[in-house]
Amino acid sequence: MTNIHYRKRFLMGLIIALRIIISYKFARFFGIFMSAEGRTSHLRNLHKRNANLIREKALEMKGVMIKVGQFLSSRIDLLPDEYIEELAQLQDKVPPHPYHEIREQLSQALGKPPEEIFSSFDETPIAAASLGQVHKAVLRTGEAVAIKVQYPGIERIIETDIRMFAVVVRIMQGRQGKVNLKRIHEEFSRIIRSELDYLQEGRSADTFRMHFSGDPRIVIPAVLWEYTRKKVLTLEYVSGIKITECRAVRDAGIDCRETVNLLAETYAKMIFTHGFFHGDPHPGNIFVSQGPVLIFVDFGMVQEISEPVRRALRKFAQAIVSRDTPGILESIKRMGFIVEGADHDALMQATQYLFDKYRDVRPQDLKRITINDISTDIENVMAAFEFVQMPNNFILLGRTIGMLNGIAYMLNPEANMIEIATPYIKQFLSGDEQTKVFIDTAREKITDMLNLPSHLNELIMKANRGELSFKLSKTEIQEITGQFRSMTNVLMIVVLSLTSATAALYFDLTGRASIAYFTSAAAVILGILSVYRLMKK
Repeated sequence: MTNIHYRKRFLMGLIIALRIIISYKFARFFGIFMSAEGRTSHLRNLHKRNANLIREKALEMKGVMIKVGQFLSSRIDLLPDEYIEELAQLQDKVPPHPYHEIREQLSQALGKPPEEIFSSFDETPIAAASLGQVHKAVLRTGEAVAIKVQYPGIERIIETDIRMFAVVVRIMQGRQGKVNLKRIHEEFSRIIRSELDYLQEGRSADTFRMHFSGDPRIVIPAVLWEYTRKKVLTLEYVSGIKITECRAVRDAGIDCRETVNLLAETYAKMIFTHGFFHGDPHPGNIFVSQGPVLIFVDFGMVQEISEPVRRALRKFAQAIVSRDTPGILESIKRMGFIVEGADHDALMQATQYLFDKYRDVRPQDLKRITINDISTDIENVMAAFEFVQMPNNFILLGRTIGMLNGIAYMLNPEANMIEIATPYIKQFLSGDEQTKVFIDTAREKITDMLNLPSHLNELIMKANRGELSFKLSKTEIQEITGQFRSMTNVLMIVVLSLTSATAALYFDLTGRASIAYFTSAAAVILGILSVYRLMKK
């Protein structure tokens, strides 16, 4: 492709985005002069036209446009039906590249044309996506495989699309309401660039296969590394029914409700137990077979959750299950959602309000909330939400949960993913997981205690420089004073425990066993008391 082609692609994408943005601006203006019924009808027609425009141009341009359309089509709980109906066609109706281009790419990657490597190779792809397409083949050994081949020149197309969307984000001033579009664009760009490395995708598939090796209800195809390169990925061939084809699922004797339960359980394990999740659960990437059995394919979009974040997620899940609003707020603060200087009381009220209102809501009920309801909610929580941000490492997780919510609704409109996942979350938080939570909490409290001198030193230095300022209510001052007094008491107990342990060692070495016994017992009791006091804080 020439430079002119890429410039045209850039301008075309920009024009499409501007056209959609401007159309809604005009609709809002002219809606003033319409009746309520007229505004509703006009808006539905506009949704239909814009969704159709996105679908047609995505199929024509491919690249990131396909990814964006697939994501939007899964947000059945948020987007109008007109968008869902149109964009759902992007899940499995992407036009394939000509076979001669795929054959050349495959030959360059493997060093030989496909007819010299495989006993048979289907020229018609079994699936076509945004970055590559999949062909079925048979090895000389008779084993059926699925070969994913990256489109030639896709890297430059991706970079062109990323630059184009960056301009759109700047036009929208980096935000849409409270959504930080700039942050989402940065993370989405990082993720889609990583999808271009099929070697990394193969390693991710191996990781999932290892994690679920003991669960026959989850199928992850094996990677055939001999036939895998950076732009070619060869997997064991697996087949099933697309997860959202509920009629076909029922005809096969599979219970859709059980399928939703298994999907929720699987992702609960990925997120809370393994700390490594499949980040692209659109219907074309998950299949179902008798059991039910879930079959996952396409492992390009994945994310690892760090251990500190996993600890915070476990606490967050525990707080959700036990309806502990302060615990919820503390967890999201540790995960980086709340900026420094936030109004704690306002956030507590907003968290409690939203938790009470939305915890038990079903996906389809979100569409029944009126504009007046939303306006009232915004007025109630605006002051608190200005202190909230979306950490980069949670953007993909939020996208994934949104897509899962959409799939759950397609399978079972009455499904509530939080309720389905709750027993599994409780299970993960019991036994070893509960011990982890206890140990994590103790570790954090001890770390806070050990860091207290450095924090005090920093506080004194700021005061000496004249940089220290306070904005505390009487209640907050009393709370801080109480916490400091409590921490001081714990420090004294820890010092006494260490002193008793040292004394016990001394008496034991000098042959005074009876005194050593009592001082050892005192050290143990004081140690247990210090841990107990820490956990009560």
